Amino acid sequence: MEVSMRSIEEKIQTCLFELQDLKYRDFQCKLMPTVEPETVIGVRIPQLRKLAREFSKTPESEEFLKILPHKF
Repeated sequence: MEVSMRSIEEKIQTCLFELQDLKYRDFQCKLMPTVEPETVIGVRIPQLRKLAREFSKTPESEEFLKILPHKF
């Protein structure tokens, strides 16, 4: 089951990095000086909400929440 959960995490990370906005990430990092920039992806909220809505309808969403916390 661990392999399945990791592949779900990788799938979500891939989706997030496809939506990444580097300028937005850099701006957000300035607002969070105590957070390591390597852990910030930089996805704009409307895109993040859309992805969350779509993903929440899948059976994998429950498995994804079980492996919290995530690196990003």
